[in-house]
Amino acid sequence: MFKDEILANENRRKIYEAVEKSPGIHLRELQRVLNMPLTTLEYHLSYMARKKIVYSETDTHYKRYYAKPLDDEDKKVLSALRQKRMREIVLLVLSNGKAKYQFMADYLKVPHSTLSFYLKYLVDNGILVKDKIGYETIYTVKDEDKVAKVLVAYKASFLDKLIDKTLAMWLEAYSREERVA
Repeated sequence: MFKDEILANENRRKIYEAVEKSPGIHLRELQRVLNMPLTTLEYHLSYMARKKIVYSETDTHYKRYYAKPLDDEDKKVLSALRQKRMREIVLLVLSNGKAKYQFMADYLKVPHSTLSFYLKYLVDNGILVKDKIGYETIYTVKDEDKVAKVLVAYKASFLDKLIDKTLAMWLEAYSREERVA
């Protein structure tokens, strides 16, 4: 069966368009966006996954859907950036080049236990790097190019003005480096 024939079904077409627009979207978020009964959504997603129209991956708590396969590193970054607080942390570190733990706690106004949980996840998944200097803990983005690439590629699916500002600043700095080199 061809992709066009499978997507001729109105529900499948809507689901596919939503997944294509927001790669890495999870089931409940997709349900909210489409306002579709969960059982209907699960049926069509399962069908499209069997036919290789959409791809799914289970991520700790969520099953995420993609319109095309992504490499594992991009999936990790995209999965973390889908969560608002983790996205804020990564963007804060990216925009400053590095960030101290206490600065992030003060800036984001989140409990220390919550911030520690998010930072541990980001470090364990290779998105941030943790360095201890004396009594201070400093975080940097492990691969700025990869994170920026994912942010640029999927910017429209995040709906976040902070991303626009950070990307503009990062791209400006990156283009200056290219001109100097």
